[in-house]
Amino acid sequence: MFGFGKKTTKNYLGIDIGAGGVKIVELMNEKGRGRLITYGYSERGVDGNGLHPLEDVKATAEVVASICKKSGMTSVRAVGALPLSSVFSAIVAVPRGKDEKIIKEAVNEQVKKLAPMPLEEMITYSTFIDPLKIKEEKKTATVLNTDAKNYVRVLVTGAAKSLVQKYIEIFKLAKIDLVALDTEAFALIRSLVGKDKSTVMIVDIGYTRTNFTIVEKGIPFLTRSINVGGGTVTKKIMEQLNVPEAEAERLKQDLGTMAESDPQTGEGLQVVLASVLQPMINEIKYASEVYAKMELTDGKKVEKIILTGGSAHLPGLVKELTMAMNTNVYIGDPWARVMTPEELRPVLDEIGPKLSVAIGLAMRELD
Repeated sequence: MFGFGKKTTKNYLGIDIGAGGVKIVELMNEKGRGRLITYGYSERGVDGNGLHPLEDVKATAEVVASICKKSGMTSVRAVGALPLSSVFSAIVAVPRGKDEKIIKEAVNEQVKKLAPMPLEEMITYSTFIDPLKIKEEKKTATVLNTDAKNYVRVLVTGAAKSLVQKYIEIFKLAKIDLVALDTEAFALIRSLVGKDKSTVMIVDIGYTRTNFTIVEKGIPFLTRSINVGGGTVTKKIMEQLNVPEAEAERLKQDLGTMAESDPQTGEGLQVVLASVLQPMINEIKYASEVYAKMELTDGKKVEKIILTGGSAHLPGLVKELTMAMNTNVYIGDPWARVMTPEELRPVLDEIGPKLSVAIGLAMRELD
């Protein structure tokens, strides 16, 4: 998304800084494909203060540096991710022209009307969905309600300069070279979707938020976010069992085993999961309806749903969503496009969902 330097090494770090902690993956470029070198992550909070990592730049930089050291990471060049909830995203159609500069000026004029703040306070990046040359138009599907010969679709993403500056400061203090800042959406597309051209919805279940991204032919056409996540389940357990947060977190991880061994616990599990499931189902349905009505899309129906994020392994989640949406739902495998040691697969499969963004970030510079 936002580049800061040139490629000079075969190894890259993908660093995902979020409310659920810091996740880092190091990949080596081996003939255009990533090979896992090492990984590391911290749990929620920085030094136990409960703050979001971006609220304490110095402490977060120390956590990043500590993870790199303890995990034996050798590269100091990294790609970071801007949180989906803080990224402006819009798809616009502008008149096709011979001069790319004129097209970008037309894009900016439209974005000014849509952006949440003045463009002078933002860093934006444009991705052309349609080829600029008309002779290549035959290779793409017809743009609905738009004259494809005269218009070109452009995806514009952007973020506040003040937010970008926080990331720059964190990486500088951690003594890591920030090569680029990407978006979580593109990182997840890279690690979970790859070259799949079907229309998919990625549901990223974090600790405090769940993000929904509808992807068409590798482009994030629709992104939404709600304040519901794994932390919602934790709080529900704390309320029902009157236990501290640390104990509730441990119980959350054991919910599946507990439900199998104790039927009464199984019933309670359904109540706990409902606090996450219903808002999630409502948002999936709403996002699907919005996507179906969008004028600038080729596809109109979500064909499958990919779950990821630190809470994707919540027991019963896949089954309940499949029944509610009548759509193929599965937990994504971010390691599918990465070479990994076979003996580590059981462990990697378990932690994969929480590292999906970091993996996709590290893959960015391997293309």
